[in-house]
Amino acid sequence: MANDQVQIAITGVGIICANGQNIDQFWRNVTAGQSGIRLVTTIDTADLDAKLGGEVDGFRPEDYFTPEELQHLDRAGQFAVIAAREAVQRAGLDIASFDPYRLGIVLGTCLGGLRSGEAFHEQWITQGLEHTEEHLLMKYPMHAPCDNIAHDLGLKGPRSVIANACAAGTNSIGYAADMIRMGTADIMLTGGVDPLARLSYSGFNGLQALSAGACAPYSTSAGLNLGEGGAILVLERMDVALQRGATIIAEVLSYDLSADAYHQTAPEPGGAGALRSMKGALRRSGVTVEDVSYINGHGTGTPANDSSEPKAMRALIQDQHVPISSTKSMVGHMLGAAGAAESIVSALAIQDGYIPPTINFNAADQKFDLDFIPNEGRDTDVQVALSNSFAFGGNNATILLGKSKEPSGKSLSSARKKVVITGVGGLAGNAATIQQLQELMDRGESGISPIRLFDSNAYQLHEAGQVPELAYAKMINPNLLRKMDTISKQAVAAVKMALLDAGIVVNRANQEQIGVIFATGTGPIETVDAFNRAIIKDGIKAANAKLFPNTVTNAPAGHIGLNFNIKGPTSTIAAGGTSFINALYYANAMIQLEQCKTVLVVSSDEFNEPLLAGYQRVSGYLSKSVIRPFDKHRDGAVLGSGSFCYIVESEEAALERNANVRGELKGFGMTSDVRLLGGINPRGTEWADSFRAALHHAELSASDIDYVAAAACGHRIFDYAEAHALNRVFAGSVPVSAPKSYFGETHSTAGAIGLWTALNAMQTGRIPATLHLNEPLQGVDVDFVTSGRQEATVRHAMISSFAYGGSYNSLIVGRYE
Repeated sequence: MANDQVQIAITGVGIICANGQNIDQFWRNVTAGQSGIRLVTTIDTADLDAKLGGEVDGFRPEDYFTPEELQHLDRAGQFAVIAAREAVQRAGLDIASFDPYRLGIVLGTCLGGLRSGEAFHEQWITQGLEHTEEHLLMKYPMHAPCDNIAHDLGLKGPRSVIANACAAGTNSIGYAADMIRMGTADIMLTGGVDPLARLSYSGFNGLQALSAGACAPYSTSAGLNLGEGGAILVLERMDVALQRGATIIAEVLSYDLSADAYHQTAPEPGGAGALRSMKGALRRSGVTVEDVSYINGHGTGTPANDSSEPKAMRALIQDQHVPISSTKSMVGHMLGAAGAAESIVSALAIQDGYIPPTINFNAADQKFDLDFIPNEGRDTDVQVALSNSFAFGGNNATILLGKSKEPSGKSLSSARKKVVITGVGGLAGNAATIQQLQELMDRGESGISPIRLFDSNAYQLHEAGQVPELAYAKMINPNLLRKMDTISKQAVAAVKMALLDAGIVVNRANQEQIGVIFATGTGPIETVDAFNRAIIKDGIKAANAKLFPNTVTNAPAGHIGLNFNIKGPTSTIAAGGTSFINALYYANAMIQLEQCKTVLVVSSDEFNEPLLAGYQRVSGYLSKSVIRPFDKHRDGAVLGSGSFCYIVESEEAALERNANVRGELKGFGMTSDVRLLGGINPRGTEWADSFRAALHHAELSASDIDYVAAAACGHRIFDYAEAHALNRVFAGSVPVSAPKSYFGETHSTAGAIGLWTALNAMQTGRIPATLHLNEPLQGVDVDFVTSGRQEATVRHAMISSFAYGGSYNSLIVGRYE
């Protein structure tokens, strides 16, 4: 595990939350046990018993941003940028002096720009779609706050968003560290952000999880207080940090992920999943439990967490005396930012030798004989700190930080394992199986059909790629099926197909070694709409507690774990259209760094009326007729839905079970531009650089690529930019096709479909044509496949993807040899 030993330095931290609008305020208040919990004013809590929360008090955005900047930032984006600016300033980092492609960001969030989405939703329902504000949609996506940071600071390296609910902040730090260990970046910004929002307040209220008073973790445990804010850390490869004379706050030693596979909202009562993530973080770092000086617990104050987590901590530390505290008692539960804020607390505890307390602690109510540092902090030499984050869906994340040590001399390992694809399952458009997908494309037939899910007369688009209704009851346990929404059912169906295709049976012997990375571009829009619509019409008490668990983006990953009893590392990526290739990269990193040997990479995206309504409000986005990728007369996209699962394994694992290898992951390119929110650079400069980065990673030249599965969706600007990127790198030497012409814009899943066409072309020697491409774009030298099927020997193929906001992920897949 040579790469796992590369030292990762924390050189800067920034925060804005209920307890302080900068690090100095925050740390002073946290160490003093000063609570930031107060009456909430930015959310209407009139109909709720719980009116307290960790709201950022007296926040004035105009103190931080110009009027022009504020046009592109909602509350989450503002918090994210404020924390990032402070982290960079405190790190003494002169971004302009570095290659911008070597600086990236991974951000954790539960809600992203939901505040803007809620405002748009209310306008639509109460005033009509024609009276909604388009700019709100630009700030709504999960990845919008991440884009805000990259644009503000000029970061052009890898960009990703982790959305596994309340474990997102911690998971993001671990993933960012992996990117450095893998050699993809030298410096990463990472952390989390979330605002207070009506959805989360009403949802937790419906679950009866909120405390009417100030929360009291590990003692009274009457419920949680929601919080908000942004927390960002600067991570650097140690040699880079030392070379520029940076102050090292602490080191990221390791992290680990696990899944309970127990319940969608409640943790496993005995804490078994939490214990696995803690033990895994220790094992990966080589640190023993005797070395742990401090545990920053998840400590929400809910009865379920405060019962299960202490059991896991006691099982870990045995009879040792290790101080434990919950800083949520002072700032509330910051959801996707919680783990990042708690990692900052852990890093500062290491730097300053001081452990903050758990306030509101009532010793008479304490149920476990553990040192929860009640009400007053203490001076302690902290050498190693462990921080926990647990989430809906049974997702667990633990990070291990340590005091900075002398450079180990370890460098990035040049040796790479072969990572292969051994199974695939999928459905998209009019095709419910891989076989139907192949038949459809072999016939050159579109998978787009008249909208049947709802009356589309009020919209300009009347056709879409709609997944057929499957016999889900034959594929999914009926007791689990009734708790699932559309996006989850599709995802579970794709996983079942892929496991059958790969010949993998999940059992007790392998369930903890199989990972799940779920990717989505749309997220659960159908469920969020249903949940919010009731509140908008009938008030916050109308919130449906049964719907709430499926409003979180990582719900499908939780359902996958439950359905197949998979308990290995589990994460969710919601970075827009790049999510699938980003998830494949993460799976590759997990295997290279020996976190596991087998990963299910799953992508699922919806089509429904709320999605169509939203895209119709984006000027010039939707087609008025058919989808025409790369065509001179292209006039917009057609929407689609789909779900795919790929079984990704180390070569060793595949050979052990004599698997049928379909292809090998050869190279990844991950770049970004810094244009305005919701757009991309029309020149395609950074897009072309993602192609070059993938070629460099694969140790191939442009002439080695035999087919490109493009991301073109029929949009006037996006297709133009990609065509110019292709022209720059391949200069007409490689056949290019656009799979979206068959299935529509399927967001994250488009990358998965593109990969499937590449694997199919390698097997059959046939490259699919782009439908409706009658007059190709002029002024570019691109070999568009325009009719029929092109016969070719395909040894290596490239899959292209992009996300609105200027993020580009490219993948090279090759024949396994």
